[in-house]
Amino acid sequence: MLKLKFHWAYFKSTFIFNIFSSVLLAFIVHAGLKIFPDSPPPLYLVYIQCCMFGGPLLCFFYKELSRKNEYYFYSNRGISKLSLFITTLSTYILVGLILIFMLHYAKLA
Repeated sequence: MLKLKFHWAYFKSTFIFNIFSSVLLAFIVHAGLKIFPDSPPPLYLVYIQCCMFGGPLLCFFYKELSRKNEYYFYSNRGISKLSLFITTLSTYILVGLILIFMLHYAKLA
């Protein structure tokens, strides 16, 4: 149970950065998709997908460069860096899939 709290603390530390970096990434990806002749998906779907994949990867890269010593805190409590990455990424993917399913069910996606 204590390890779950540490995983939650790590997730919360990446959440705000993920939200803002995904906004920027979604605009870039959506603008890039407009080049193709097919119409791009709605911006909110691109944003959710960026929150699922692109944002967490940018967060991990940012934390790896700027807060490398923070991983010693988790390592001393028996939590590996890979475990933090997997649980955080899987949480973002699960939440994103739930949102996409809800939007699809509401006929918005």
